[in-house]
Amino acid sequence: MWSPILKQIYLLNVIFLIVIFFSTCVGKNITSVIQNPQSRNIGKLSCPFPVKQGVVYGKGISQFDTTLVFYITKQLLLDLCEGHFSHLLDFVDMETGLFVDAKGYWSKEEVALDLKDPNGYFSLYYFDGKKLDLKKGNQGNLTIRDVFYQAGLVVIDVYIGSKEEVELKFRFDSNPKLERYLINPSFIKIGNNWYLHRMF
Repeated sequence: MWSPILKQIYLLNVIFLIVIFFSTCVGKNITSVIQNPQSRNIGKLSCPFPVKQGVVYGKGISQFDTTLVFYITKQLLLDLCEGHFSHLLDFVDMETGLFVDAKGYWSKEEVALDLKDPNGYFSLYYFDGKKLDLKKGNQGNLTIRDVFYQAGLVVIDVYIGSKEEVELKFRFDSNPKLERYLINPSFIKIGNNWYLHRMF
């Protein structure tokens, strides 16, 4: 049997080791992100992006549906912040696919192939600033990830087109000039599920 003093010393040592362990893990994660060449335009790193729901314009969908669209958007923004789109395919319908910009329509299969390509559209325009600079032939171009990092609080307004179609607008109240880098994402409802139909 241990004396009360020995028990306290043991517990303090265990707590100390746990604190050291988590400090080391967090330090390594932050260092790896800072050293990542894709984050060269980013100042203070913090995930997730600060997000809040703004104004809902129009009627025709339930509060539950609005909340679900908002949840999907927050998940995609978290992925963007962390440097991947591992959940994107979950929110793309097999038949309707995805508009990746104002002109380009891709099937779900094409989206999947591009996500695997280190030199693909998503890597270039959403994550890798150095490659984007090479593509455009000048320095300091912002990826979509850079835009959100610099935006501050992201306010998401919801525009209800019909009971099966919703468009979002990202508002950057502290830096509205950054909004020009984005197109408004849209969602469609098929059955009971909402899918991303146009990328931001």
